[in-house]
Amino acid sequence: MKTDLLIVGGDGDLALRKLYPSLYYLELNNCMPENTRIIGMARTGQTREEFHSKINIWLKSKIKEELYSEEKWLSFADKIWFGQGDATDPEALERVKSEFFENDNHLVIYLAVPPMIFGNVCSSINRCGLNRPTTRLVIEKPLGDSRESFLAINNELSRTFSEEQIFRIDHYLGKESVQNLLALRFANDMFEPLWNSRYIDHIQITVTESVGVGNRWAFYDQTGATRDMVQNHLLQVLCLVAMEPPASLNAESVRAEKLKVLNALRLIPHEEVESLTVRGQYGSGYVDDEDVPGYREEKSDKYKVDPNSQTETFVAIKAEIENWRWSGVPVYLRTGKRMHKRHSEIVIQFKQSRHQIFEENHSEHKANQLIIQLQPDAGIALRLMHKVPGLDAGIPVEDGVLNFSFDEKEQKVTYDAYSRLFFDVLRNDPTLFVSAAEVEAAWKWVDQIFAGWKATGMPVEEYQSGGLGPDGADELLGRDDRKWLNEDFELWCALD
Repeated sequence: MKTDLLIVGGDGDLALRKLYPSLYYLELNNCMPENTRIIGMARTGQTREEFHSKINIWLKSKIKEELYSEEKWLSFADKIWFGQGDATDPEALERVKSEFFENDNHLVIYLAVPPMIFGNVCSSINRCGLNRPTTRLVIEKPLGDSRESFLAINNELSRTFSEEQIFRIDHYLGKESVQNLLALRFANDMFEPLWNSRYIDHIQITVTESVGVGNRWAFYDQTGATRDMVQNHLLQVLCLVAMEPPASLNAESVRAEKLKVLNALRLIPHEEVESLTVRGQYGSGYVDDEDVPGYREEKSDKYKVDPNSQTETFVAIKAEIENWRWSGVPVYLRTGKRMHKRHSEIVIQFKQSRHQIFEENHSEHKANQLIIQLQPDAGIALRLMHKVPGLDAGIPVEDGVLNFSFDEKEQKVTYDAYSRLFFDVLRNDPTLFVSAAEVEAAWKWVDQIFAGWKATGMPVEEYQSGGLGPDGADELLGRDDRKWLNEDFELWCALD
């Protein structure tokens, strides 16, 4: 069946930076359904040729030079049209419909606009008859800033579209390395007997960035690291790590198991929030040998910086999943901006035997760890103890790494996370998209943390840009006689 794609906000920042380059990758891989038409709708007046020129400029700046060809661009551009109008105005949407959609093609509508106008756009879509049984609606975060605001947005969407028609994008779920968690968990039988509280000591999930907030200061100050990263990306990764084996890899089964994990997260009481969470805010420092300002010292003509802002740019949380498999296994979540590097990984640390027969032959017996690197270098490493070569008395052992790398740099990458998600939307496969129940459950857990911070007046702790985050994050694990991996040995350097 032929498919049309309508991008509302078609010449906005999201569409130009992310959506058209990702769609170009589908064209490059011959994954665009035959006769697909892409219609960008925006209020700005411009010709189709001017619209193409704008997309082409962004496209060339976002994809690798060797992946661009004039032939593929012309083929891609031939599918792209422009429709002028305000999508919240039913008459404007009716004009676009009469020009492009007077047929029985399947329709995908991508709302690349702020959530505050989702309801008005959906009302216009319904009034002009574009909501058909086969219509799919794709929406982006932020989906509210609390459970209450999410439900308000979702109720507006639900007046027009059924849950089966709504595709909520979390671009982290489009990453190859994140999808590989499913393969690692459920295609390798050796892990299943060990994947529980009997053998696993704790789990760490880390997502750090070296960049600051840049020109997003005004937006970010209303959001913070917890809403920006924990509520969606980190909790979705946690779900894939901790979920029970689904009956199959269809959307219903996978979403059901992820929801069970979110519902099993122990709510953090107000009286424990200071001992189980850390709020940080970056100060000045050096990143890649560049002197950078602190969060409250950022400068721009586009926004006014609040010198007293208490918005967190770093957060660390000790979480617990209260179910049969994971009870008693702490999960440490950590994310922050202006850290030492861009870095995402999962650490599964296994329990150690109390009886150590090699005690006299090495300085420290390291725990076995399964380390899943998500970005920038994707791979899996197993941390093991092994014998030191030589004629020493006894059997001296030392720490080592068994590595399997599936680094994208070793391959000719011709797609990105959004490409995969677009591909699934066009195929009507919602498996890698987030259900309303998942979003609500995640907000319920996060809202409790915010309530605790407010009740206790918990301040942010300043940390130096270019470092490993606030001292409180190390103390969070130190109280349990544990520590972050923090590259305490040259793990990934040893793999190069």
